[in-house]
Amino acid sequence: MSEILSDDAEEQLSAAPRKARDDDGTDHKKLMVEVWKQAVDTQKHFNDMCVKSRQLGLTFVAASLGAALYLFIRTPGGVGGGSPSSSITPVYAYAFDVYGRSIVLHVSLAIILAAIAAVVAVRKLDLGVYHQMLRGAVSFGEDLEEKHIRPLVGLRKGMTQSISHFSRNSDARAFEDDDGRYFYSGDNRKNAGEKLVGFYNIILGFLAVVGAAIFLASNFLKAL
Repeated sequence: MSEILSDDAEEQLSAAPRKARDDDGTDHKKLMVEVWKQAVDTQKHFNDMCVKSRQLGLTFVAASLGAALYLFIRTPGGVGGGSPSSSITPVYAYAFDVYGRSIVLHVSLAIILAAIAAVVAVRKLDLGVYHQMLRGAVSFGEDLEEKHIRPLVGLRKGMTQSISHFSRNSDARAFEDDDGRYFYSGDNRKNAGEKLVGFYNIILGFLAVVGAAIFLASNFLKAL
């Protein structure tokens, strides 16, 4: 009987600390912090995917511009143009007639068009896939911080909320309030998706201008 009472007493003693931890919400707080850490890691993962896709697009654009410029200013028979005795002549442009007028298409123009197609594909992948997943992860993080993390740390905004605020408002500011916490202001709202659309439009516009310049120079300008 004493052994049974000892076992019961031992169970009560071991259960008491667990009950105390549950009552003050320590376990729940730790769980929320772990969930928040996983949410931040997920945001970092999708953000890295977005950045890598943009780096790939910019690298392709830079390489294409360099190759197009090199081929456009290169003259047949010059340096690297093949030996004079070679029976193979490099082809730098193609010409065809349209209503009696000769139209010249330089090979560098094809490279620019390939760069434009690559940027369009990267833009579709970035904005249509990776950025949407990042927005979902950010929305979950903001919801989690609003309901659990922000009251836990006693701040007006969590980390995800603060980053989103500065990302979405060009006039975003943060200053210390009387209670020692930061107060956030800003209402010139423009989300990251709209900024990325402008970024890709600038790249595509620049490539279009370069392509048009190559076409005009090939057809209306004479090399000196």
